[in-house]
Amino acid sequence: MDAPAKLPPLGMLRVFEAAARLGSFSAASQELHVTHSAVSHQIRALEEQLGFALFHREGRGVQLTLLGLELASRVNRALCEMGSMVSLLRQRANPRRLTVTTMPSFAARWLAPRLGRFIEQEPDIELNIVTTSTVLDFARDGVDIAIRFGFGDAPGQHAELLMRDEMLVVASPKLLCDRPPATPADLRDWPLLRSDGEFWRGWFESVGLDWPEPQSGLYFNDSAIVLQAALDGRGLALSRRSLCQQEIDAGSLVQVFPQTLPNLRAYWFVSPAGVVLTPLAQRFRAWVFAEARSCPPVAEDVRVNVTALERCVH
Repeated sequence: MDAPAKLPPLGMLRVFEAAARLGSFSAASQELHVTHSAVSHQIRALEEQLGFALFHREGRGVQLTLLGLELASRVNRALCEMGSMVSLLRQRANPRRLTVTTMPSFAARWLAPRLGRFIEQEPDIELNIVTTSTVLDFARDGVDIAIRFGFGDAPGQHAELLMRDEMLVVASPKLLCDRPPATPADLRDWPLLRSDGEFWRGWFESVGLDWPEPQSGLYFNDSAIVLQAALDGRGLALSRRSLCQQEIDAGSLVQVFPQTLPNLRAYWFVSPAGVVLTPLAQRFRAWVFAEARSCPPVAEDVRVNVTALERCVH
């Protein structure tokens, strides 16, 4: 093997690549879990070693110089190739280990109750489920597969539509036993549970109610906790069918109204672009797609009532 030319410290190049790719020192500091000043210091030190500027500083913003742009492209390509190779070697070293990342609510309410069937097929598997709302990097974080909820925009990655979803109103039958709401307009007198990213206003509009988003009552940052509050009889929840169907089938939750709202976001099976899945990952993919197909169908025409749908997302 040839000896490489003298290079700046890899840590500096890593910081530079993140700042260049994200177009922000602040965003780079968040991705790398270091302070903004640490990023700025590393970039300055790298510029001093190279002898030329990498960024134009414009107020609080930064913009790559022509030389910085050329270096960023090459460093990004090299780091991506290194990351892909490390990921591939890690998989070869332990072909029975699979790491999957997904959102906590989806893991708790949809994936975990079904995993027993996959374990029966793969009894010797070492399956690592990483639950986080943060989008992880496959190479950096040692992740093989991701299941994400969104619009399928995954630059540099391969995203396949796993399943669509819809919003519906659910509640504990104990809460409804005395005087269940007869129409959506009756919700004015009921406690409505709220959570991040799942807003009532879009559903209101879809059923003909010109109501603003509720501003009072219980609010949670996790969809699974909202459903637990609904199970406890704390109020009515607007939930994704994927998260609450199991409780509906068991009778611990009931769908209050037949009206549902298709969600613009969907679940996506995401993997590194240009990387062939290991046999184990391929079997997991086949299994999870089969599980998704077995779920109750939802409305596929997400163009219906676009205004309401957009308000459900924003």
